[in-house]
Amino acid sequence: MNLSQLYYFRKLAELEHYGKASEALFITQPSLSNSISNLEKELGVRLFERVGRNVRLTSYGSEFNEHICVALSEIEKAVNLMAQYGSGLSGQIRLGTVISIQRNFLPRMLNAFRAEVGSNIMFDIHQDTTYGCLDGLNEGKFDVVFCGQPPNKKDLATVPVTTQNLVLGVDKSHELAQRSSVSFSELKGYSLVSYRQESYVYSVLESLFERFGLTVKQAFNDEISAASLVVAEKNIVAVMLETLDDLALNDFVSIPIDEQRDPFYTVYLVYKANAFHSYATERLIEFVKEFTELSE
Repeated sequence: MNLSQLYYFRKLAELEHYGKASEALFITQPSLSNSISNLEKELGVRLFERVGRNVRLTSYGSEFNEHICVALSEIEKAVNLMAQYGSGLSGQIRLGTVISIQRNFLPRMLNAFRAEVGSNIMFDIHQDTTYGCLDGLNEGKFDVVFCGQPPNKKDLATVPVTTQNLVLGVDKSHELAQRSSVSFSELKGYSLVSYRQESYVYSVLESLFERFGLTVKQAFNDEISAASLVVAEKNIVAVMLETLDDLALNDFVSIPIDEQRDPFYTVYLVYKANAFHSYATERLIEFVKEFTELSE
């Protein structure tokens, strides 16, 4: 048994067709067939069975495939790691992120990371909602994402990185603008707006609004849009995350909420727990764990 046989086996198990697998492996179909046959003889079990023009794994083959995929992934990881050691840390890391950390936490963290590992790392950053980030991670478009808590954490690892408070946003001319804080119980009768349903924050806020009997219109996806909206319409009150405190926005005022003085929303680093990661991505994950503003 040799390493090539195991790579051939994995590709055939993936494509379930000798012709397609041999083409993907850049070998002839007879060579692939002989390699699999020799592997089966050495193991003493049938790994594949014919189904028309295709093949599929037997029960023995399925069990063998689970272990082989893990073993080959570890080998590839080790080879990649040694290559990175030999050439210095470099490469590209694909990031998905929600908009709310892109002005403060994310640039500070990435700058600190590059200061530690050097400037050869390239970041490919994509902005999306929490749902979009998680879909991209699961589909292999992103190496890591920064977003809200995954609804389904199966096979995902999470690291809390920063929190955000819930506040009210109003125009400076609004009657609430001079208040040092406001209670949810005082908001009935006001024209309230908050996040649209496609935003993950909506799902977090929905039960809160129901608990206080508040009618809230879906009107924005991010905090910059919320600030623009309240300044333009002046009579509305936005229930929003406090992410604009580092900006001087004309005519916009944020007000603490009495019932929400503690951090309301947590942003997480999320990545696939058991997937292969490049050395650069592994270093970023470990760095974020040390850099994070929160403890587990």
